[in-house]
Amino acid sequence: MTFDVIVVGGGPAGATAAKVLGQAGVSTLLLDKSAFPRDKPCGGGISARVTKRFPYIEAALESIPTKWISKIYFEGPSGVAVEYESQERLYLMLRRFEFDHLLLSLARGHIELQAPALVRKVLIDTEGVRVTAEVEGEPREYRGRVILGCDGANSVVARAAGLRSGSVQNEYAIDMMEETPYQELDFIDRDRIYVYYRTQGQYGYGYVFPKANHLNLGIGFKLDYYLSQLRGRQYSYFRAFAEDLAAKRLISGKSNPANFRAFPLPISGPLRRTFAERVVLCGDAGGFVNAFTAEGIYYAMVSGEHAARTAIDALRENRFGVERMRGYEQAWKNEIGVELSKSVRIHRLMFADPGRMDRVVRAASRSPVLADLLARYATGALSHSQLKRALLRKALPLYFWEKVRMLADRRPVEST
Repeated sequence: MTFDVIVVGGGPAGATAAKVLGQAGVSTLLLDKSAFPRDKPCGGGISARVTKRFPYIEAALESIPTKWISKIYFEGPSGVAVEYESQERLYLMLRRFEFDHLLLSLARGHIELQAPALVRKVLIDTEGVRVTAEVEGEPREYRGRVILGCDGANSVVARAAGLRSGSVQNEYAIDMMEETPYQELDFIDRDRIYVYYRTQGQYGYGYVFPKANHLNLGIGFKLDYYLSQLRGRQYSYFRAFAEDLAAKRLISGKSNPANFRAFPLPISGPLRRTFAERVVLCGDAGGFVNAFTAEGIYYAMVSGEHAARTAIDALRENRFGVERMRGYEQAWKNEIGVELSKSVRIHRLMFADPGRMDRVVRAASRSPVLADLLARYATGALSHSQLKRALLRKALPLYFWEKVRMLADRRPVEST
């Protein structure tokens, strides 16, 4: 079977790309290893800007359970904390089980879907693309002119195209989470998300995400740390996090190990190249995750749309070489490139020294202005450039007057 475009992976990146392609009249095949709806381990939080960037999402979301959050709690490594409440919606909480199925349903009427179909082999040459997938226990071959790799952190397409190779221990984190109904595991503060930096004194983070009908708890660690220190004991560390929350009377009920999942998370920014001849990579496959906030859904959708536009242009021009596909990289860099690259730098800067992250949270606890900036940047409401301008405009004067006050307090008292 032959198609103009083959999309591998039906998550937010693949479904968004397929929708754009299908609505443009492009012959499109989407392959995914699972039948939908399917479970997908994920925190399940998206920046509120998703409804502005993708206006059709607002109405579509009415068909699934969602929860909008405007309150956030941050806790630093030493236990110093800050609570923040916005007057606007900051974060959208949802289950990937329902959200991914929703996105795929928006594309379904315009494309051909084959799921489950486990992609085993991808061959790319000057003549086109050949994909071999296992369907109902039998191999099937599909041909295309362009392939979009939207198949996650362990992307088959990325490796086939030579865009990812070797060890990834220093480039990934492991997120370990549980998503359980409130009847089993309840949360005292369902209107606020909780974020813990360097949880349990280890290199990592923890979070509590209340959803419409479920509670999501999670912890994350660098992959190299996980492999050397936690392998085989991951649930015990996760359970310790849950027990600590219970001791603080934040949650009630019991953790359910049957709902415990772990998944890789790219935290080193987009790959050095996200395109090749006839190939582009989207979502986790291309490394499109904010390293500081660990959010990937929004960036997956953005990269998926740009990938589809690039494929449409390539088909129109009948040009599929590296120079034509390079336009994809320029497009996503113009929109989210600085944001993603700076997130890697901030992640390394903050998490390399727990004292540094502690100072940030402590400063935010003392200043509503800084608390606002931290909360809105951590939820994607502020881009890096907006954060930088706001820091210069708002935070720098605060820092200056704090220094003046400190010097004044140290001035010796004159005798009379």
